[in-house]
Amino acid sequence: MDVLPHWNTICDVVQRTLKTKGFCAMATVNPDGSPHVTPIGSLFLHTPGQAYYFEKFPKTMRRNLDRNSRVCVLAVHGGFWSTLASLFRGRFTTAPGVRLLGRAGEQRPATEEEERRWRERIKVFRRLKGYDLLWGEMAHVRDIRFDSFEPVSLGLMTKGLWGDMESRETRGR
Repeated sequence: MDVLPHWNTICDVVQRTLKTKGFCAMATVNPDGSPHVTPIGSLFLHTPGQAYYFEKFPKTMRRNLDRNSRVCVLAVHGGFWSTLASLFRGRFTTAPGVRLLGRAGEQRPATEEEERRWRERIKVFRRLKGYDLLWGEMAHVRDIRFDSFEPVSLGLMTKGLWGDMESRETRGR
């Protein structure tokens, strides 16, 4: 499905996921065709259909992307209490998750603005011992252009959260 008409909802899901879980899952394709999934906590969505993430640790993912640029990002937010509340209500009040499909670009140096946004996101951790060990040299990013998405659908619990799109999808399966 086209990401542009649903970009605000997609951004909300990803933002909530990063806030509640700390990361999204990003899948790439290994040389043998099998999937490789990596947690990414530095994903930033910006212009509709576009994102970037800081690429420091994921060596296998980096090699995979240099060979095949296809990616799938899975963002699912919520914890025990919000899921329990949805079970009591009999529905989710916000979209619980999304799969974003696209292509990653080449690794490039991060801009000053991208570095500033990253530092702002992690500032709460700056006095902790592991802060510099993990994030001391976050200097390179990779852009992603998303060309489609799939909502995480949980039947009647998520009906209507993406407009009438889910009912069209359900009829087509």
